[in-house]
Amino acid sequence: MLWPATLIGILLGTVAAGLPGAVLGGVLGQALDRHWRLQRWSDLPQRLGLRPDFTQVLFLCLGRVAKADGRVTQQHLQLARELMQQYRLDEPQRLAAIKNFNRGKQPATAVERSLRRWLKHEPQRSAELLDSCWRMAAVQARPDAARLLAGWAQLAGLSKAEQQRLRQRHQRRQPGSSAAVSTGGSLQQAACVLGVDLNAEPAQIKRAYRRLLSRHHPDKLIATGASEAELAEASDKVHRIQQAYEKLRRYHGLR
Repeated sequence: MLWPATLIGILLGTVAAGLPGAVLGGVLGQALDRHWRLQRWSDLPQRLGLRPDFTQVLFLCLGRVAKADGRVTQQHLQLARELMQQYRLDEPQRLAAIKNFNRGKQPATAVERSLRRWLKHEPQRSAELLDSCWRMAAVQARPDAARLLAGWAQLAGLSKAEQQRLRQRHQRRQPGSSAAVSTGGSLQQAACVLGVDLNAEPAQIKRAYRRLLSRHHPDKLIATGASEAELAEASDKVHRIQQAYEKLRRYHGLR
């Protein structure tokens, strides 16, 4: 396990006061590592506010979608609370999510700046973020929200087939529905979807996910002239794969 703040504290302490400074810097750095739960260098920019993390951008975007072309309703707020539960946010994280949701009501350009910065570092999670945003948009069908999400999807580089899948998945729900976000069933079921053991190595889980995603992606079928039914089936398969991976990712603490 890597302790970024500890290493920085030792280095700065050594430069400032030699061995005693290194010891003091290491102790202070470890306390900061534990407080911020830092385990790798990539965690540090987020904690220093140099790069937004997933939940920060997610709730910024959710706030913007809820506000688009109208006022925020109790259904919007309920869905936001359900997503906080889905991601198992602790109390400080939940308060930060509420703050970001409220900040998301500002002009779209301010939200998009954070989205652009985040996409440079975690583009692989763009579909996951937009899936939640489409669900928020489905609470009350609003054309401005749909246009907003179409622009974000293009920004994220999602294919037209993937955009259509996300849109159709939530448009099938009745407006105002607040059904719980599906988590892909049990952990064991998620492992079966990916064809791995529940306690498989992280690298094996990631390889299985990428292999299945490549094999079943709708974009491959478009080139073969597949029917709408075949594309829909492939999209549903991809969605189950993504849900299963997300469940195992959280279970194993994967990045």
